[in-house]
Amino acid sequence: MAETALCRYHCPNCQAELEQEGYIAINVQDEKPMEALLAGTINLTTCTACEAQYLLPIPLVYHNGERELLIIYVPDLVQLSPEELNQLIEYPYSLTVTQEIARLGIVLPEPSLPQGEEYQTKHPTTRFASLTQEEAITLLPGYLLRPTIVDGLQVLVAVAQAVYDGMSTQEVLDDMVRLQLINKILNANDPLVRRKVLHHSETYLNEPLNEVIQTLQEQMGLEGNAEMVDKLQWVQGEIERYKKSQQERLKKPTLEH
Repeated sequence: MAETALCRYHCPNCQAELEQEGYIAINVQDEKPMEALLAGTINLTTCTACEAQYLLPIPLVYHNGERELLIIYVPDLVQLSPEELNQLIEYPYSLTVTQEIARLGIVLPEPSLPQGEEYQTKHPTTRFASLTQEEAITLLPGYLLRPTIVDGLQVLVAVAQAVYDGMSTQEVLDDMVRLQLINKILNANDPLVRRKVLHHSETYLNEPLNEVIQTLQEQMGLEGNAEMVDKLQWVQGEIERYKKSQQERLKKPTLEH
């Protein structure tokens, strides 16, 4: 069941103080929000003051129990400390897991909290939050305890589309790694940072990554997003330049002492 929350924020364009309700958790069976996700319009809003269009600055949990996929989109992820990240996603993540626990019919132990049953009624995630690590590992499907965090909504949209198109869970996870790599390259403005990203991801600098980039270029072209097509072409160029520099480095003779 989809969950929404009221988001209070400042327009990134004119700094007007605004509030808007947006989705913070959706399940693959939630028809309306899933349609919006696949269309790339979920949590997309327009400023009432300057009419600028942008995404609401709130996290979004995507869950597909059949495929064992639990993915959380977090805006501005790189700017958050681990504590800030946990605080930001705690409620939508815990709620999603609690709903899946109920669907699977898993019975959790009573939490040893002084608030008692009345507190649990008001806070449905209490039992899950009160589990020890050992209890959670024993009682719950592993994927629920290892959500994938992504910092680009387009990654989540592409994953949802891949599932919709019938790709296997492993294929989806592999492509998600490639999509996140593309996103990291795009966001790495410093050449040294970009080179480190490429170096740590050398095993993914292959034909499947190239196919993902080409598919994205085709999609962006059909949508009329020429700017994104150019950016993806730039990503391809950066990858090829890195691979060429590595090949040349390996060709250099080494000095023997």
